[in-house]
Amino acid sequence: MTKIPTKEECLILLNKNKTPSKVIKHSMAVCKLAESIAEKLITKGIKLNKKLIIAAALLHDIERAKENHVVKGANLLKRMGFREVSEVVKKHSLYKLQQKKQPKTWEEKIVFYADKRVMGNNIVSLKKRFGALEKRYDVDLSKEFAFTKKIEKELLGR
Repeated sequence: MTKIPTKEECLILLNKNKTPSKVIKHSMAVCKLAESIAEKLITKGIKLNKKLIIAAALLHDIERAKENHVVKGANLLKRMGFREVSEVVKKHSLYKLQQKKQPKTWEEKIVFYADKRVMGNNIVSLKKRFGALEKRYDVDLSKEFAFTKKIEKELLGR
């Protein structure tokens, strides 16, 4: 069994790593939404690792201030001994959703989806979040939007 940091340990790690406070607030909002989705699925009888979801949601952007933050964050967490958390963090990006990078487990899908619903530290619709991302980076994310809608239907039935 691999180790998974507690909420408190995650916040300590974020601060020690000098993760910007606005990124920590974003991660806390992602965690709150992810935890809520996990609870709903658990009540439906779906088996998932809620501790893993909480840790990955809090730590998904630990290296956000750096280029290629997804890979750098996943590698950092792996070096710290949080292999399972690292695997979930590795799958939260929209960038080049190749087959091997797509979220597959419940934990990966929940963290991926929750991150796409949080803009700053506010929960928004996928349409609003993707519209802002497309405008900010001047890209077409229609394929990624469709993929995320598919995950939304799987997680929330809508």
